[in-house]
Amino acid sequence: MREYLATYQDKRGAETIYIKSDGSDMFFTLRGIDFEGHDFEILTATEIDETKFDYELFADGSGDLTNFRLTIQIPILLFNAVTKNTFTETLIAYIEVGETTTIEEVDSEINSLLITTSFGEFGVKNKLEWMEDALIALQKQLPENIYLKTCLSCKYSNYSPYGNGMFGNIYCFKNFKKELKRVNDKHDLLDIWTKEAMDEGNIFSVQETFDCPEHHIPNNGDWYYKSWTKTI
Repeated sequence: MREYLATYQDKRGAETIYIKSDGSDMFFTLRGIDFEGHDFEILTATEIDETKFDYELFADGSGDLTNFRLTIQIPILLFNAVTKNTFTETLIAYIEVGETTTIEEVDSEINSLLITTSFGEFGVKNKLEWMEDALIALQKQLPENIYLKTCLSCKYSNYSPYGNGMFGNIYCFKNFKKELKRVNDKHDLLDIWTKEAMDEGNIFSVQETFDCPEHHIPNNGDWYYKSWTKTI
């Protein structure tokens, strides 16, 4: 379990919180209410108290947090292809969810990303719908020999051909390394992406900014279902 420092802000005020992450889901407590979710726009409350938060309410009485801004500090791994060293830097993401978002027909957006390193500061200031696009834009600004070493840049991760959300919707296939070698298109991918594999936890969602010891930067010949293009 990792812990990220964040500043939460809504019309009721701003507060410092710590968001815990197991790589798939996020957990935090704010104003006495627990929240859990894999995406910043799908943070589900354990109880509804409309004096404390704005919610997107559902027919079953549950609700997801909305109308807020979040500044979150996420430790992120980088790899230097020249020195072969892996090191950690802090990624600062500015995220907005709810009625003040500006991308048409979208309820959440990444306002910007910023990473400060020993060799410079790099940022993405365009408002973007997906963390995938934001991280790819950030990667393009880094020196040629520096790679983001996260779940998004791993050869064993894929998005669903049926679509995905802003964050935490990429899936790990590290338990199917041999099978992935035979995957050449999305139909091949869906052949191994079975309900059984999901139910048994052999394929599972991960956060684009997370990492694990089995991370591998893709080679030119690797096929995967995402927009990542930085190979080694």
